[in-house]
Amino acid sequence: MNNRRLEDIRNSLRELTRDCRYDMHEPAERGVTARVIGDHLDNAMGSSIDTELLVSGAQEFIVVIEREDGHPHVRKYNLADLIALARLADLS
Repeated sequence: MNNRRLEDIRNSLRELTRDCRYDMHEPAERGVTARVIGDHLDNAMGSSIDTELLVSGAQEFIVVIEREDGHPHVRKYNLADLIALARLADLS
C-alpha cells in the first residue's frame, strides 16, 4: 500500500467527520453513523463489496460511514486500511 492511498483515506475521513469531536465521542449527534460488513481482515480487495463474497464468506471487513447533513455522504473503507492508518499515527 502506498502513502498516497493512506493520505486519501485520511483526508476523506477528516472531511466526513469534520463536525465531530476530536475523540469521536457520540458522532451520531453530528449525523455520522457507521456499519461494518464482512468476515475477515485483509485489504487485498480494497473497499469493494461483492455479493458473492458475502455469500461465500470471503468478504473483507468494510466500514461504511455515512454523514447526513441535508445531503447524505457515504464512504466505504477497508478496515485493514484504517488499522494501517492508525498504526502510522504519532500521538506524541
